[in-house]
Amino acid sequence: MSGETYDKEFYDLQLKGSLDSARLFLGYLFARWVPRSVIDIGCGRGTWLTACKELGVKHLVGLDGPWVTQDMMLDPAIDFRSANLAEDGAVTASYDLALSLEVAEHLPPEASDQFVLTLAQASNAVLFSAAFVAQPGTNHINTRLHSFWAKKFLANGYQLFDIFRQEFWDNKKVRPWYRQNTFLYVKPDHPLHRALIEDGHCSCKNVGFVDCIHPWLYFFVLDQLMKRSQPDAQIVNPLE
Repeated sequence: MSGETYDKEFYDLQLKGSLDSARLFLGYLFARWVPRSVIDIGCGRGTWLTACKELGVKHLVGLDGPWVTQDMMLDPAIDFRSANLAEDGAVTASYDLALSLEVAEHLPPEASDQFVLTLAQASNAVLFSAAFVAQPGTNHINTRLHSFWAKKFLANGYQLFDIFRQEFWDNKKVRPWYRQNTFLYVKPDHPLHRALIEDGHCSCKNVGFVDCIHPWLYFFVLDQLMKRSQPDAQIVNPLE
């Protein structure tokens, strides 16, 4: 990840949409279970950790590269630590919940296994999203099928819960990449697992099903393909 790529302007452009999305997603999750400690691996300016604090979490830790500093955190209660997210050793303690939102696609493909191991070291409950194949964005060098990541988490003892997409799929207050990409990975002995089961949620049995694509991304990719092959063609996007 290049420090020149992820400057203050990069994070500022994302800030409001990220914070609004975090408040909705975490409010929905924390209505079922509230962690005492949260680490965000690839935290940016700390929007998701700020939402955690608003919802009652006391211990907040953020990790990101050297292009992020403590004074960039939206809330001074966030304990920011600089780390190389592509390497082992980024996490030195365990937390009730680990977050990683739209980060993995920025890491070298060869770091994918290590990144999942880092998240596993951080917590037995992981809120995770990563850009789907062909999703547009800055320095997206490792876009993947959701099942690619799911299989790695399952191999580390997690179960997959797809609780956000059905709830927020059509909610335009949430940025579309979060609606498309966000899942929970939880180990059976974690209290969140019990809370989800008691609330009527089931873990996903067919990992391949999570590769369904949101119309937002489908029509974007279709439009780009049509422009290459037929420059004068127009795609009528029913979402607009």
